[in-house]
Amino acid sequence: MRRVYHYLSMILLAGWIGAHGLPSSAQAETRFQYQLYIQPENFGLVVFPRELISPELEELLRGLNFKAVLSGDAVMRSGSKQENFTYMMPEDVQKKHKLEKFLILQILTDGVGIMVGVFEQEFGLTLPTKVFVIEELKDNIPKTLEIFRNQLKEEKEEIRWIPGGIIKP
Repeated sequence: MRRVYHYLSMILLAGWIGAHGLPSSAQAETRFQYQLYIQPENFGLVVFPRELISPELEELLRGLNFKAVLSGDAVMRSGSKQENFTYMMPEDVQKKHKLEKFLILQILTDGVGIMVGVFEQEFGLTLPTKVFVIEELKDNIPKTLEIFRNQLKEEKEEIRWIPGGIIKP
C-alpha cells in the first residue's frame, strides 16, 4: 500500500514539476503567499495562495476553531523524510509555532478545487491526488484532526512511569 502511495506521489511530483518547473536561484521570488491558521490543540493549517481564500473557506475554518495567525511568502519544502514537495510556510515558522502536524490546502486557480496535503512528523508529507471542494472539506478536516488527536493520545500512552524508570510497552 505504501508503494502505491509512493508511486502516486512521484507521479504528482512529476506533474507539478512539469507544470511549474523546479525553483531555481533565478526564481528567488515566491509565486505564492500562504496563510497559517492554528487551532487550540496546536494543529495547523496552511492555505495557499492566500489571495484565493474564499469567504466560505474562511467561515469553515473559523467554525473548526482555526484562527489566522500569520501570512507570508510560501516556500517549496519536502516532508520530514525528504519525500514529496509542495509550497508551505517556512520551516522557522513551523518551529516557532511548534507545529508537528498540520494540513496544507492548495487552492487551484479555478478557485473551487482544493488539493490537500498532510504533514506529520512520523509519516512525513502525504499529497493525495484527489481534488476536493469546500463541502467535502467539512467532513475531511475534522476526520484528519481526529486522527491527529488519536496519534497524540497513543504517543502519550507509549511511555509509562514505574518506580525507578520509564518503560515502553
